[in-house]
Amino acid sequence: MRSFLVLSFGLMIFSSSFSQDNPFLKCKNSTNERVRKNCIINAIQEFVDANYDIASVTPYAKPGTNRIYTRFKIDPIGRIIDIKAKSSSMELELEAIKTLQSLPYIIPRFEKTSSEKKEVFENVYTLLIVFEVQTTEVNLSSQKRITGND
Repeated sequence: MRSFLVLSFGLMIFSSSFSQDNPFLKCKNSTNERVRKNCIINAIQEFVDANYDIASVTPYAKPGTNRIYTRFKIDPIGRIIDIKAKSSSMELELEAIKTLQSLPYIIPRFEKTSSEKKEVFENVYTLLIVFEVQTTEVNLSSQKRITGND
């Protein structure tokens, strides 16, 4: 009996820690596709805000506002694929690609077909990363987020 309680307690801790690692699990239960896609892009923005290493790319950034335009797809198992980035510097693009590739698996979008089988459709997402450099210093005090689709 004691081993059963220890095992069940361990499974509860493991399952709750796994769900906290993947920010996209909160988007899984959305039934409206527009709300679900917005939830996924917000989770991606939060991840990029926390993990894009601005300090390592500051020497390659131009003074002033730097923009990195990214475009990517989500494959049937939830990985980010076909990442394209465009910026004033190749190093900024490479850091954006590296950050997006390090994302945990995302829950892919499913559509019901007429035969009631679930079929996965690839979604194309765009993400704009913006930060400001003043002579070799990064100025993030004027903004809360570095990502945005404004």
